[in-house]
Amino acid sequence: MRRFLGYWSWRYPTYITYMLQASEYKPAAYIAWWLRTSDFRYVMKRRILDSTTKATLIRIALRLLYMVGIFAICYSLYVSISSRNLAWLLLGLLLFVVWPLVTAFSVLGLVWLGEVLIQRPKERAIQSRAAARSATLSARKIAIAGSYGKTSMKEMLQTILSVKLNVRATPGNKNTLAGNSFFIQNLLGDEDVLVFEFGESYVGDIAALCQLVQPQIGIITGITEAHLDTFDSQENLVGTIYELSDYLGEAHVYKNADSDYIREHIVGHDRLAYSHTGVNGWTVTDIHTSLQGVSFIAHRDGRSLPLVSGLIGAHHVGPLITCVDIAHRLGLNDEEIATGVARTKPFEHRMQTYILHGATIIDDTYNGNPVGIRSGLSVLRTVEARRRIYVTPGLVGLGEKSDTIHEAIGREIARSADVVVLMKNSTTDALRRGVERGGFKGRLILVGEPLEFYQNIDQFVAAGDVVLMQNDWTDNYT
Repeated sequence: MRRFLGYWSWRYPTYITYMLQASEYKPAAYIAWWLRTSDFRYVMKRRILDSTTKATLIRIALRLLYMVGIFAICYSLYVSISSRNLAWLLLGLLLFVVWPLVTAFSVLGLVWLGEVLIQRPKERAIQSRAAARSATLSARKIAIAGSYGKTSMKEMLQTILSVKLNVRATPGNKNTLAGNSFFIQNLLGDEDVLVFEFGESYVGDIAALCQLVQPQIGIITGITEAHLDTFDSQENLVGTIYELSDYLGEAHVYKNADSDYIREHIVGHDRLAYSHTGVNGWTVTDIHTSLQGVSFIAHRDGRSLPLVSGLIGAHHVGPLITCVDIAHRLGLNDEEIATGVARTKPFEHRMQTYILHGATIIDDTYNGNPVGIRSGLSVLRTVEARRRIYVTPGLVGLGEKSDTIHEAIGREIARSADVVVLMKNSTTDALRRGVERGGFKGRLILVGEPLEFYQNIDQFVAAGDVVLMQNDWTDNYT
């Protein structure tokens, strides 16, 4: 009954347009979401429809189609009543049942036509112009790839290099061909350094971005199990990210040796393989961490450089020392480097702390990968707290490895927290199994309404608590 109420809500065209947009216009993801939805009136919980031109046109077309269906149903019922014709009544009832399906699935044809006739030709033209523009830019271009840590590395580089240089970086998570193309088109041309974030969803994505941007320096921030629902295998994911090395050559790409999948691919002594111990002649000692940040000493050529960052967690040391080396290569002196590192601080929703009723909240809700989860848990495990509280819905995009990975994460949670809050969804059973098998003796809470929990978290915490919130599912995964 609730499903039919959602079908015949006047906002049904808006709901399915939102579902398409939130699924990034990917048919398989949209169809899977549509099929599992029991009440379409509640699909927009965390966000609302972004009224882009594309979404607006789709919504208008769907509403017109929807109105045609309503008119056809009303006409059939009118004729059946006035003529007492059973066939017209059955037609009206049939339309009542199937027209919402017609509306929901015909939209895929509209999207396909729009992409073939309008979007793809337009994007190819924009990308061609952007590639030509990129070739004329005199700035040093740095490309960042990896299945985690890209945005943080980008923000660190921009913060540190900006002490001396004119630096521009791709905004937010605009890491696709379209996002990078628009960024290039809007550059003034007087920049010293450009920092690009490269996203990957399919084999060939990084190679295409390299052809667009034509970078001179590359960074691979780490590889873990991610996007396995689109890559099909870990080997395809690794190969795609290493398209950056294929383009630039190994000698021009920094690689995170703290990442297991990258360490396996490092051959011999690679000076640009970075870790928490150093990179390219820099060595790191005296690492200290707290909820106020991380400090360490960088050594090179007989000199020592004390560095203090507002970033939380020892896992930031490797990326920071990489930024130090790049800054040194680009002409910053030690004082400028130290100033830049001191300016780095937690980025929005990435190990970002704030105080609530005397409790420390660590907002890591943009963290959506196993390595980041374990790094956050390592921080939680070491802090002094009245209660260590851990909150998560789990991870998405892990394919057939999801249960195994979530059970392992559950074991990590068991030894890191006193209170565990799990959001009910498809990962809950595996997480709970891991927590229990990890010998957890604390309090385990299952939450059915995540938004309600987050909105009322002030009633859940007390002074002295430390709360780590990791990852957050968008509506299409709930």
